[in-house]
Amino acid sequence: MKIQNDGKQFYIGEKEDPKALLAYEYIDDHTVRAYHTVTSKEMQGQGIAGKLYKEFMDLVKKEDLKVQADCSYVRKKMEENEEDKGYMV
Repeated sequence: MKIQNDGKQFYIGEKEDPKALLAYEYIDDHTVRAYHTVTSKEMQGQGIAGKLYKEFMDLVKKEDLKVQADCSYVRKKMEENEEDKGYMV
């Protein structure tokens, strides 16, 4: 299972019809908005959303970005982790 990133989403499966994804967009050079996370029924319960979140946060930290967490899953994960919480706007 390979996680891919096309600059707008981290996903598993085909780009046009992913089995799981975490969608985001750049608001400006320093801020990214995470707005949707979903896993297909067949992928649920395997920690896939958490793996997508980890990839997303690796990108955030590498690029020293701030996150506008409009996605409830991303917001919850960030609030649960003190280090990640520091990246929230």
